[in-house]
Amino acid sequence: MKRYIIYSIALGLIWCFVHGTISATNFLVGLVLGPFVIYPFRELYDFTRKKSYANTIQKIPKQLKFLGVLLIEIIKANIVVAKIVLSPKLNINPGIIAVPIRTETDTGITAIANTITLTPGTLTIDVSDDRKVLYVHAIDASDPQDVRESIREDLEKYVLEAFE
Repeated sequence: MKRYIIYSIALGLIWCFVHGTISATNFLVGLVLGPFVIYPFRELYDFTRKKSYANTIQKIPKQLKFLGVLLIEIIKANIVVAKIVLSPKLNINPGIIAVPIRTETDTGITAIANTITLTPGTLTIDVSDDRKVLYVHAIDASDPQDVRESIREDLEKYVLEAFE
């Protein structure tokens, strides 16, 4: 119940920012709508599990670091994709690569899958049934091991720090 209240307060604040006016009325509207937004998604989150808020707060700097790394990786990937698109001869070898992952939680798997998809030139297609492998489509899969290492070392490392 405590988490519903905390999430409702957060959604009340988010509602104020989305609406564009920070006022008590907007906050209360968001606060009242919060439980209705949270309730349908209760199956996705284990509200019965005890969660350390101190640990959550301690992860904020790591999450900000992850955001910075993600932005840098997106910029680098945009440059690579732009070079491919602008080159006179499209010398690409697209393919699907199986990438073993170390993340174990739903949040970690979602974060790494979305990070891969946000990075231009790659797209997460599926997660294996045992949740140990992501299937990734890469615009240039000529060196699959390099793509795997790039995902594991440049992206997943920071996801593990920030969300596991």
